[in-house]
Amino acid sequence: MNKIMLLSLMLYFFMPDSVRAQNLIKGSVKNNVTKEAAYAVSVRIKNGNEGTYTDDRGRFQLKTTKKLPLTLLISSIGFEPKEVAVQNFSETLDINLEPASMLGQEVVVSASRTVQKKLASPVTIEQISSKDIVNSPQLNYMDMIQGLKGVDVTVSSIGFTSISTRGFNTSGNTNFTQIVDGMDNQAPGLNFPLGSAISLTQLDVDNIEVLSGASSALYGSRGLNGTMVMTGKNPFKYQGLSVLVTQGLNHVNSKNNNDPVPASPYYDWAVRYAKKVNEKFAFKVNMQYTQAKDWVANDMTNKNGPGNALTDPNYNGVNMYGSSTSVNINPFLQAALAGDPNLAPLIEPLLAKENYVARTGYPEYGYLDNKAKLFKANAELRYKFNSKVEGILSGTYGTGNIVYTNDTRYQLKGFKVGQYRAEVKSDNWFVRAYTTSENSGNTVIAGPTAQLMNEAWKTSYDGNVGGWYPEYTMGLLTALAGGASLTDANLAARGFADQGRPELGSQRFNHLRDSISGTPISEGGTLFLDRSKLYNAEAQYNFAEEIKFMSVIAGVNWRLYSLNSKNTLFPDKNKPINVKEYSAYVQLAKRVLDDKLSLSTSFRYDKNTLFSDPKVTSRASMVYEVAKENFIRFSYQNAYSFPSNIQSLQSTMNGINSYSSGGSALLLNGSYEFDKYPPYTLESVQKYQDTGDPGVLERFEYNDIKPQSVNAFELGYAALIGKRVIFDVLGYFSTWKNFIGYANVANTPGTNDLNAFKDHSTYTQYNIAFNGGQTVNTYGYAASLSVDLGYNFMTKVNYFSDHLKNKNDSQVNNFNTPSYHVNLEFGNSGFGKRQVWSFNTSLRYKPGYLYVVSGGLATGDVPSSAVIDAQISYKLIKARSGIRLGATNITNKYYSTGIANPNIGAVYYVTYAYNIF
Repeated sequence: MNKIMLLSLMLYFFMPDSVRAQNLIKGSVKNNVTKEAAYAVSVRIKNGNEGTYTDDRGRFQLKTTKKLPLTLLISSIGFEPKEVAVQNFSETLDINLEPASMLGQEVVVSASRTVQKKLASPVTIEQISSKDIVNSPQLNYMDMIQGLKGVDVTVSSIGFTSISTRGFNTSGNTNFTQIVDGMDNQAPGLNFPLGSAISLTQLDVDNIEVLSGASSALYGSRGLNGTMVMTGKNPFKYQGLSVLVTQGLNHVNSKNNNDPVPASPYYDWAVRYAKKVNEKFAFKVNMQYTQAKDWVANDMTNKNGPGNALTDPNYNGVNMYGSSTSVNINPFLQAALAGDPNLAPLIEPLLAKENYVARTGYPEYGYLDNKAKLFKANAELRYKFNSKVEGILSGTYGTGNIVYTNDTRYQLKGFKVGQYRAEVKSDNWFVRAYTTSENSGNTVIAGPTAQLMNEAWKTSYDGNVGGWYPEYTMGLLTALAGGASLTDANLAARGFADQGRPELGSQRFNHLRDSISGTPISEGGTLFLDRSKLYNAEAQYNFAEEIKFMSVIAGVNWRLYSLNSKNTLFPDKNKPINVKEYSAYVQLAKRVLDDKLSLSTSFRYDKNTLFSDPKVTSRASMVYEVAKENFIRFSYQNAYSFPSNIQSLQSTMNGINSYSSGGSALLLNGSYEFDKYPPYTLESVQKYQDTGDPGVLERFEYNDIKPQSVNAFELGYAALIGKRVIFDVLGYFSTWKNFIGYANVANTPGTNDLNAFKDHSTYTQYNIAFNGGQTVNTYGYAASLSVDLGYNFMTKVNYFSDHLKNKNDSQVNNFNTPSYHVNLEFGNSGFGKRQVWSFNTSLRYKPGYLYVVSGGLATGDVPSSAVIDAQISYKLIKARSGIRLGATNITNKYYSTGIANPNIGAVYYVTYAYNIF
């Protein structure tokens, strides 16, 4: 008998829901004020597991095995929750919800891997919801992130924005983690987040959370400068067809803003379709395409001195490419003097000093293709095995043409990235596996490509045929003999040597550029062939059902980087380099003192196969509710970061005989032979070139690169006052050890003769990653205020300030952050009859600040900027559509986010939106 009962129970629990006796509850939910359909509203049975969401027309159908009477719980952020009694299954329910202030309703997950109120988070966290995106004047959510408290960005191009928090702002930040639907969004080889290139489409964002500062204990060793966690929309919850079409205009009034690009159209089109086929199966498809004439980097500042192209023969502009080739022409002058002693009155005064001359460079506009294109597509399938277990399969693909800034400007032309995921999850656990593949496409490395183009049309010097520099010397002496001033003589000499130079945009110019950039670095060109892959598997379990007296979450993670660049980015000539990472973590949390005090601690173990020793990171935090909706938070985190693949193994050409380099002994000794041909600081090499005194040369002491660490403390206070005001204030202090920065060095491969440093053809320079010996401290503070003014008016303001203390002057540290930021926002989400009108405005201000680009590309001050964005929208309720008129940087006062990056003007746009939620 017992066996029969057991079998009956097993059949009941494992049989499909459709086999059991079920009843159907139907209804619709509306906004009681506007009478619009309320989409994605949660509809659940009280004291039960069954639940569903309203579709894009506010309708729902809920199957249940429960008997009457029963109660439905109706809830959604932005509305007052409601309970609805069900007395009759045949009745179609009409439910109206009252709008409510969203302040204080926000919940977050990323701060502790569990759902909690944002107010009660143990660390500082900023958030963007789908509703925020709908009301934003910015063109996309990556632009919105610039206005968050504690966040700084570097915009390299329309399609590439790099994010950081609490300083260390740079393009391609490897210490900031971007996670999309549980997947690390980094490029497998380069290790920096790919920004919007393969992240969620504009229509598919459900929630974005940004954790400021170190977050390694929860999200791994890449999160020293923060983590951004993005969640896409669940197709069970968000259904229907949505369309977003934006048409705009940029480069307006460009001539008055030193912008070489004429007024040009801007296009951004997105579409999303999701369908809940039944209670078991749902799917979604997303596509987005962006096209525009990109902003152009055109900083003509001379990196070699105070002069310009007309006054300095050694002129090398920040965004002039090819003029890094620089040679002292004194040997050519001496040869001319030896051939004709009568030239002594002209030549001997010149020989009193070194005379460096740079080859003529090309500006970015016309050299790099500024036709920005970005296409991304995503598909996801979800299947519910039962009410608690769900399976997910997803794939995301991105391709396009974008530019990013590092040691030079890189045009990623025709790049391709794919990310594919399989996951099974429940309320208390998940198992996830995913892979990321990249194809660098036909990347143009601006600096070295232009240098090789110059060598291709006319060599700098060849003992048999002469070359550009002998011709320059001849032209210089001829002009001086004719009575020209030295400045005019140098200009005449350049004109003489540049005879036959391919004109920008000419057929010959394009042929040289394409042939050199299409030839792999390993074969004498500048093309890097990055085909690296990342494989990741992870699992997490929440012991909530097994352990009642406290919260315990544990997880494990395995990752494999397969670095495959064919010896163009890494020293992987013979086969791909495999780098493995293993990690495990546990988080403990408990509420005490009548649940007013929340205590938590986390520990994480990480092992990277490039390094012998594993590392353990930890975090401890407490949150105390001093009064209702008033919270004090304190956190401490000890975090380690293994050097990224780039910081360890990169060996990328950034000029002739010039490399951007990692700092591992495998590379420095194995490839560069620093142990045989020692490195010297590049600054001292340049002094030696100027003085001829070998005593000024400084040896660079190096070691195998090792993990860096940070001890971070934060104290904060957050409060909700009268359900109308949220106030948050914080301060932090961090101490960095073995800080990874960069240094410019040089050696003479194949010889220890110091005279080799006098000719760049016989020495090689490197921008290498290394650990500084000095402790580096950072500190800062921030405050934010959000006020619900009533009648759907909302205003927000935040202020934050970040500082670097006892900077290590032997390193380029990429702090690149202004002393403070101020962000303001004011808007209304619905006014007028039926609240069909809305508007929003924002202001971002930051003072000028020093910005240093590693690799020697540029150093300089970024001017202060005040950027205003604004939009006004009108809803066509019956057509379920909306029209928006707006502008970013509405004053069209061009600004930049970093030296060697483009100046950004206004984009004036109109948007049509259909069925947006």
